[in-house]
Amino acid sequence: MVLAKAVTYGGALAAAGGVGFVAYSHELLQAPVLRRIRRLIGMLLVAAAVGTAAKICAVADSMSGDARGMFDADLLSLSVGSGEGVASAVRLAGVLVMSASLFDRRWRPRPLLSCLGGVAAVTSFAWVGHVHALETEWLPLALIGVHLLGVAFWIGALAPLYIVAGGGDLPAIARTMMRFGTAALGVVAAMLLAGAILLALLLSSLGELWSELYGRLFLGKIALVGILLGFAAFNHWRLTPRLLAHDATAARAMRQSISCEIVLAALVLLVTATLTTVAGP
Repeated sequence: MVLAKAVTYGGALAAAGGVGFVAYSHELLQAPVLRRIRRLIGMLLVAAAVGTAAKICAVADSMSGDARGMFDADLLSLSVGSGEGVASAVRLAGVLVMSASLFDRRWRPRPLLSCLGGVAAVTSFAWVGHVHALETEWLPLALIGVHLLGVAFWIGALAPLYIVAGGGDLPAIARTMMRFGTAALGVVAAMLLAGAILLALLLSSLGELWSELYGRLFLGKIALVGILLGFAAFNHWRLTPRLLAHDATAARAMRQSISCEIVLAALVLLVTATLTTVAGP
């Protein structure tokens, strides 16, 4: 279940963020770079669909307590009819809408529709989770929606930015990095604020951060996000100005830094999948 969730998170969030990245950076991207990003998003969409199917099977397995439950038609039907099934249907609908945009050579026939598909896929994760156990649902649901969209914007841009940094056109690389970094300041701030308020709502006391498994896992997630923020700040404030000054070594350093960010983002998603599976507030 943890692995299925992590793959689903990574595929859906990164694909939706990649679609958004192309929507606001399209005119800065060269055709070869755009094609590589399109192929990448296609693979992420497949991962999201496969991970979603695996999650449905894992829910059926948990009902039976036996691995054979994954292939039991009645249990699979119950799994599809649960909240997880509704979330999966919304997510797959979003995946299909985003997939439709990949068949256009210029790729931007309906950017608004593609982004709406991304929003559906990202917010589908809010249909299930610990926030539904709270007395008031509307505020936590709004907060988790903001948080998820912020996460998608951030981690969904990492792989496309890695591709852009290897394009060789320093002015284009610099402009793309600057546009993303400027937009990310507000988006990441909103993401972190929403996440902090959600944590305060889910925990009954600050002591649970170190006394309970859920809190300790959350502290690990916060530590990883803190390191991610450090890399992002270094990229924006140190490497991007060097790119603007046509420093060729900065592009290589940027790719190395983004590689580290991608690994850290994957670890964050794995910890999140563990949080939502084996522990609870």
